[in-house]
Amino acid sequence: MKLKTVQNVCALICSLLIMQSCNNDDSFFSSKGGLLPTEYIYVQDGLFSQSFQNNTIALGTAVTFVNTTSTNHTIISDDNFTIQTPIIFPNKSFYFKRDTVGTFDYHCVEHPSVRSTITYRP
Repeated sequence: MKLKTVQNVCALICSLLIMQSCNNDDSFFSSKGGLLPTEYIYVQDGLFSQSFQNNTIALGTAVTFVNTTSTNHTIISDDNFTIQTPIIFPNKSFYFKRDTVGTFDYHCVEHPSVRSTITYRP
């Protein structure tokens, strides 16, 4: 009987740990960027400001868009494919990683004049 109780407790703990790891909504919108190398692009009023030089990053580096404004922003690349964020709410962020070499122009959907470029190099 004690063995059955111990097995049930272990199963419950394992289930809770699995559910916690699967239900971590904050990880998707975290500005920490996980364990990958991450560069930051700050969405500010009227412009994008990045943490890296010359709009160029190494292939495999992740990018985190951080909304520092009081309005929503959606970022999309001009090719409508390479960069596509959901709505980034104020004080939230969106993390993504591309494995494609090239230069990509992007803009804010809500503010089309807010534009920039990112280049992935090998």
